[in-house]
Amino acid sequence: MTARYSDAADASALRARVDDGSVAYWRTLGIVVERVDGPGHAVLSLAMREALGTRRPEVMHGGAIASLIDAAAGAAVITLREEGDDTWSGQASLDLNVTFLNAATTAIVAEAKVLKHSRSLAFVSVDVRDDTGELVSVGRVTYSIMRRQR
Repeated sequence: MTARYSDAADASALRARVDDGSVAYWRTLGIVVERVDGPGHAVLSLAMREALGTRRPEVMHGGAIASLIDAAAGAAVITLREEGDDTWSGQASLDLNVTFLNAATTAIVAEAKVLKHSRSLAFVSVDVRDDTGELVSVGRVTYSIMRRQR
């Protein structure tokens, strides 16, 4: 039987799993892991800068917001891996849906929560807010959880 992360005391171990520095794309965009509150929950942020702007440089490009949504959802999913589970071999986005509600002109924060999961799929909801707390966008992401055969 494998041990399962089950409380806030394990949050630092979960954060280390998410924030291991191995995703070059996150570094390129400037995505930062803010919190991992427990299995199935992660909070990531992205600072606004000119390189992420649209033709109106003060407005963050939707692709950057979508990337943050995907990253936050992926971070939440990886926290589901049970300690000692040697069958988990990775995860991949199957479906990404983003609804843009307001323009993002400041730093944004994405809070991802796994709604439901099985051994092979995870369904994640992500809310993205600006630094005033206004809801900028919402996302739904479906992830495939890949497993090695035993």
